[in-house]
Order: sequence, then C-alpha cells, then structure tokens
Amino acid sequence: SSDLVPAVNQIELHPALQQRELRELHAAHSIATEAWSPLAQGAVLAEPAIADIAARHGRSPAQVVLRWHLQLGNVVIPKSVTPARIRENIDVFDFALSAEEMSALGGLDRGLRTGPDPDTLN
Repeated sequence: SSDLVPAVNQIELHPALQQRELRELHAAHSIATEAWSPLAQGAVLAEPAIADIAARHGRSPAQVVLRWHLQLGNVVIPKSVTPARIRENIDVFDFALSAEEMSALGGLDRGLRTGPDPDTLN
C-alpha cells in the first residue's frame, strides 16, 4: 500500500472501449487519463456515426475521434509516421462536437479491445 497517487494512467481508450468507471475514478483522484490506442488501430474509423459526424464537420473520422477524446478531457497522443496524418491529427482545435454528437459517440462502447486485457494478461 502507498499514499502515492499516479499523475497519469494510460489505458486503452477509444469510442469502442470507453472505460467510464476507470475515467471517473481517475477524475475523483485528479489522475489524468491518457488514451492508449486512441483510434483503436483504425477499427472505429468506419463506424457510420463517426463517418456522419466527420462529413458534417468536413473532417476525417480520425479527427472526430481525437476531438471526442479532447472534449472528454483525455490526454491523447496518436501514433503516426505519415506526415500528412500527423498534420491532420493536430488540426482538431478549431471545431467542437455538439452534445448530441458526443452522445452518439458515447453510444459506440462495445468493450472492443485491440490490445491485451490487463485483467487476464499473464
């Protein structure tokens, strides 16, 4: 047991795995939530709800998902080696998702893991 509280906890987090309880625990203890695999390795980018929101804003599905993370207060550092995608990934600060759009994205949680489950690893 320790009195030390982490400053940041990095967890798999994207629209298909939203981890609400853990994010609430983090918020209650002033722990920043960092999204690991914030785009679900691309698995959520074809979701119709995300595509519709992207079209409405004239943005890519990835930009919509990154904006969703930011509006939730998550730390998000998407991985890319493609210069055009790196530029696109940072271009998410000049639009906002409405409450209805955030709610639509909130409805996409289906427990999809793209990485190992920490409860069953090893």
